[in-house]
Amino acid sequence: MKTISFRLTDKQHHYLAAVAKDQMRSVEQLLWMALSEGIPYMFTEETYCVDKLQCDFTDEDRESMAKYPLATPCYGTQYYGDHPWAEEIRGNVLSDIEHELEQADSFDLQAEITRTNELHAQRKQDYEAKEAAKKEEEAAKKEQEAAQ
Repeated sequence: MKTISFRLTDKQHHYLAAVAKDQMRSVEQLLWMALSEGIPYMFTEETYCVDKLQCDFTDEDRESMAKYPLATPCYGTQYYGDHPWAEEIRGNVLSDIEHELEQADSFDLQAEITRTNELHAQRKQDYEAKEAAKKEEEAAKKEQEAAQ
């Protein structure tokens, strides 16, 4: 679980807190809602590229990885695309209300990053070995043709 802090003027905080109160939310809950809605809105016609963790790969990602061995699945590369990582933040509101937010953060992020990096390193190694074998085969074929 991470905590983010940022600065607001007293006046900005006043209005943010007032809006949160009007919506019967805490400021934190209001910000979770704003992030989950704001990221997709902000990146409707703008792209970004964030590598996905292996646990977030879809069947489409796996098919693409099989077809393009050096490519890595990313979020944010399509206009009008989905942003499930941001939309998931909305769920924090319910988890907070039900006092389950701390339990929901049992995910071992570093282990998943390591697992994802190891997968991509292995894919790259397999691709390079395959390419080297092709080159050797082509060289042997040329050598054989030259000997004839």
